Amino acid sequence: MEKELEANYETFREDWISQATANQLALASSKFYRDSYRRIACLQAMKADLVAGNFSPESAAFFLEAQNDALVSHVNASSGAWRPALQSLRSCIENVLNSIFYNEHPVELLLWKSGRHKMTFTDLHKYFVAHPALSSMPGALTGLVEIKNEYATLSKAVHASAANFRMTDGAAAILLWSADASKASMWSTRERKVIEALCLLMCCLNKERLQGTKLTGLRQILYFSIGAQKRAELKKSLKISIQKP
Repeated sequence: MEKELEANYETFREDWISQATANQLALASSKFYRDSYRRIACLQAMKADLVAGNFSPESAAFFLEAQNDALVSHVNASSGAWRPALQSLRSCIENVLNSIFYNEHPVELLLWKSGRHKMTFTDLHKYFVAHPALSSMPGALTGLVEIKNEYATLSKAVHASAANFRMTDGAAAILLWSADASKASMWSTRERKVIEALCLLMCCLNKERLQGTKLTGLRQILYFSIGAQKRAELKKSLKISIQKP
């Protein structure tokens, strides 16, 4: 029995490595991944210019984890692991919101560190909707409407409650990866909407630091994550100019 299990393990390991490699090669030419990397670079830029030195180390760690979540999503999607890729996007949302909340609430952060405080997504979303820096702005501009919508959509992937997010195609099938181009497109849409919404939230909360000629490099790279309509709204409403680098 033990020798048989060992042989089965070796076969399984070789098969999944071979399939993952084949999927990566099949998906490599897609522009979705190049666009994704540019968007993730926007998270890095915000971490460097808006988070580092302004957030407490413990709350900044949530933002670093959010960036890591986005990279994990990218890598999973590059191999065709669609459901884990979507799950990581949901974690990215949670970690960005937690980062901001706990930076503004050091007492609650201390309680969190001792396991005595936790904010649900619903709690966090309500907090930001009522936030004095955001409450007078339209939810579409702050990203909060999209964040709520995307979180609900991604939760379906986490709980496998939507058929189009499932990895398996039949009751007896075991499918770790799929090089289905339509799945890549669906993942890319979710990732684009999530990162744009999170960037909008950070822009609205840090509007004074992004106006005029401030943080030129950050404003330029945000071009890759914030669409034309939202860029126009940021310029009109908040005097934040985001132009193509």
